[in-house]
Amino acid sequence: MAKRRYIKPKANRPNPLSVGSRKRPSTFYDLGFSRSANRNRRRFINKDGSFNILRIGKGYQALHLYQSVVSMSWWRFALLTLGVYMVVNSLFALLYLINGIEYLSGWESDGLTPFWSAFFFSVQTLTTVGYGSVSPEGFVANFIAAMGAFTGLMAFALATGLLFARFSKPNIRILFSETAIIAPYLEGNALMFRLANERRNMLTNLQIEVTAAWIDRDETGDLVRQYTPLELERDRLSMLPLSWTVVHPLTEESPVTICRTRDREESDLEIIVVLECYDDTFANIVRAHYSYKYEELVWNAKFKPTFSFNEDGHTVLDLSKLNDLKKL
Repeated sequence: MAKRRYIKPKANRPNPLSVGSRKRPSTFYDLGFSRSANRNRRRFINKDGSFNILRIGKGYQALHLYQSVVSMSWWRFALLTLGVYMVVNSLFALLYLINGIEYLSGWESDGLTPFWSAFFFSVQTLTTVGYGSVSPEGFVANFIAAMGAFTGLMAFALATGLLFARFSKPNIRILFSETAIIAPYLEGNALMFRLANERRNMLTNLQIEVTAAWIDRDETGDLVRQYTPLELERDRLSMLPLSWTVVHPLTEESPVTICRTRDREESDLEIIVVLECYDDTFANIVRAHYSYKYEELVWNAKFKPTFSFNEDGHTVLDLSKLNDLKKL
């Protein structure tokens, strides 16, 4: 079990996300997307949290089979497993037919066609069931059966490892509101969005960073991609039993305010969210990513409550209300 580790702010350094910290420079880090990405008009972060980057130039070397199998959805994994199972047994059935179906003693008693008799015999051999109604005869048929049994042993060992890797892989399920809103806040306005834990596991020591990626002109007048961290009302939370409304108070220097006065297409504003927290189930640090484009901002709106109290005094969290809002 991994050692429990909490995220602590760096010593002797003001929190870069807290309100009241020193003023940031106009240019910041590029988040790995490069300042020269001013020609990009696609979102940087997909809705599923993955990077919206097309990778080319490596051919088959870019195919990471293990990573793909471990990270794919469960229904895709089930279909892939079933497909491999059918293909392998079909290949061995063809080998039996090429060698001659007469070398499978007792296949006539199955009442099936030669292919399906050979197919189900391969299934029995690969899974080491071995009913005994059909048996190989001759060196070649026995050799094919031996290779089928060996393939079955390796395949089940590999499948067991993949299943364990999938079950043991930390996987956070954070729900983000589909839109961010601009709502009244104190004596002005603020950018707000909500998030909640879709699962019942305990998430603690949450830390969030929100960065605006937008196009502006540098000191020489060239168009470059700017990355500016947004100051938040609160960037840390001890635990997440309910939903969390993240608030960025708008100022004249905020990229959201600046981009509103400019052409939307030219500014190409995207709000990038990075959430990091500790998952008690896997005893590990997990992360989630999300983003909002300018057209996904709703102005002059307010979120409706996501939780209520029943007659017994229990707090009821309704995740279906995470996107509910009303215009002001």
